Amino acid sequence: MKSILLILRPPTICLLAALFSPGELWPQEESSDEEAGMVSRRLRLSYVDPSRCIQLLKLYGFSVGAIDVPVDRSKLPVTVLLPETKFHTTIPDKPTAFPHTETDPINELLVFYDPAEPGQYGAVLDLVRKQIDLPSRQIMIEAMVLEISSTALRQLGVQWDLTNDLGAGNFFNRKIESTTADPLRIGRIVTPPAADAQLDVTVKDVFREFNVRLKALVQDGSAEIISRPSVLTLDNRMAYINVSEQIPVANTSYAPGNNYQRTSFETKRAGIQLYVRPRISADGEEISLQINASVTSRVPDGDVQVKNSSGTILASSPTISEREVKTYARIANDTPFIIGGLIAKDSEEKVHRVPVVSKLPLLGNLFRNRSVNGLKREVIIVITPFVLPDEKVIKKSMPKDEDRFDSFGNKLFRDAYRIRAEDTFDLHYLRRNRQLKRMQEITERILVDDPQLASKHPFSRFAKGAIPGEDILVRRQIYEVLKRRETAENLAIKNLIFFESDKVLGSGFDVRFIEDYLKQRSPQVLGKGDNKRALAITFTLRRMSDSAAELLREPVPDMKLVGCPDSSTWNQLLWEMNKPDAQGRQRHAILLRNKDDLERLKLAILMKKTIELNTEKRILSLQNFTRGRLLIMPTVSEEDVELIDAEVAKCFFCSELYYQALQEELEKDFAALRKAVEGTPHEAGLKEGGL
Repeated sequence: MKSILLILRPPTICLLAALFSPGELWPQEESSDEEAGMVSRRLRLSYVDPSRCIQLLKLYGFSVGAIDVPVDRSKLPVTVLLPETKFHTTIPDKPTAFPHTETDPINELLVFYDPAEPGQYGAVLDLVRKQIDLPSRQIMIEAMVLEISSTALRQLGVQWDLTNDLGAGNFFNRKIESTTADPLRIGRIVTPPAADAQLDVTVKDVFREFNVRLKALVQDGSAEIISRPSVLTLDNRMAYINVSEQIPVANTSYAPGNNYQRTSFETKRAGIQLYVRPRISADGEEISLQINASVTSRVPDGDVQVKNSSGTILASSPTISEREVKTYARIANDTPFIIGGLIAKDSEEKVHRVPVVSKLPLLGNLFRNRSVNGLKREVIIVITPFVLPDEKVIKKSMPKDEDRFDSFGNKLFRDAYRIRAEDTFDLHYLRRNRQLKRMQEITERILVDDPQLASKHPFSRFAKGAIPGEDILVRRQIYEVLKRRETAENLAIKNLIFFESDKVLGSGFDVRFIEDYLKQRSPQVLGKGDNKRALAITFTLRRMSDSAAELLREPVPDMKLVGCPDSSTWNQLLWEMNKPDAQGRQRHAILLRNKDDLERLKLAILMKKTIELNTEKRILSLQNFTRGRLLIMPTVSEEDVELIDAEVAKCFFCSELYYQALQEELEKDFAALRKAVEGTPHEAGLKEGGL
């Protein structure tokens, strides 16, 4: 943006004042959009192109504005396509050619509406989200490339072998199969496998003792998996799989007189290339495929060489065989599709002979052995498409629950743990609850009329598929992960601190170590003495207070010893101490009775750190804490000092009484939503559902 500075003389100022009104000449405080009867709000698109979205909004009868024309207030709501920046392409190679830096978001629309009628914006938003801005279906393409070899080994001729341990007399032995551990071993030149068919002839007293073997073998090859790639793609989008190698080819130039000049290299590709473009049927039961499969390989001993007159190789290039298939196909979902017939054939001939005697006329054939190796390779490509369900959790493409997919022991990066199936609760009974689903549907209808309610209670507890109290369940699941991995071993009790009011100054607070406090006030928690009492550490939230003194008292807990003879009493006390106080202020309490509670306290501290590392708003949602996702894990050393605060106390409580707390949250939010829709048309919807 460029600025112009005008220096005006007094007569000029008077002239301008006569021509323009004060509001036009001098900057005045502008009236808000709400006072003008119009506000704007950006609508971010997730999948569809903004231009297509605008076209479809026109089709549905919504007003669409232009970027260079003022918005007509009589046609609200009006949607405008924001012009995209020209500087969002790939950064150029040369720094001198860098474009201007712009970081504004793209793929957004601007919606103008009347603030007195928020349903105008809600109608546009609801249509875009449910009918226009929809994700394409996903499909997993699994390919398996097999090479089936058919090797013909035909060894014709006679092999002679001197032996001294044969029995007396001449004999003829035909051996087809061997059932012994050590099959008949005859000959030092060739020892066939035990399963090969063989014909043995023994002749005695001919040039001492010789074993003459007439052998004819035909050995069949087996299938070998060359590659097994898989790729996740979208409906009607191209997927490309390349499993190949680049073969360097050297080109050498010589000047007249065989003087070396230069050498250059180029590459030739050999391997497997697969192009697949799937199209999913409406019901997801069939997939139409465009397939382009290519298999290239280097031909053995097939290099082409260019030599000069003296025999020096000037250039050499390998011979590449290529087998390619292009086709259209329509197959059922999750059904293999086979591409075959890609055949290559190689042959090799070897001659083994005894010096001198193998060249004798007639008898020479008895001292020669010729082997012909025929290798026929057929490449078979098996393609299996699998249409993924319209769920956020895609089980088909997930890796196995194995440690190799975790990331631990890094020096520069944080540890990460991939959430496994055993780390998540089976909550189908909750997600499929008719009462809960009905309230979520009613909430979505209310938000269409007024989208701003999405951030207000109780609507925020049901919006976008949320479940009241789901953060409690996620905290418990994180606790299970940390406990199973024994992450609290390095966290020492002696390094845990809490704040205590400064009794000398009368304001502020001091730092106390919990272990020292327990030794003085409650040694039974450390395993010394009886455990008939427990130490209660209670934090009271004072965030709604207007007093600065009250605000600074929140990190300081109330420490009190209470009678706690058994575990059932411990559960009851922990439940009661985490309820709001008489003034309605929320409380979070820790109850330490024995060493097990100290271990739970250590895990609660790590729960807090885990939530902070993974962003509280994101991780404390059942939709985000799912199998296959990475969970950033905290790391602690024996020297780390950790603070016990209200968030730690909340994690401590949720690690034990999570189901009781969940039930209370559900009942409270259900009642709040019923009250919020009283006297509205949506109240009848709740009654129809029997709520």
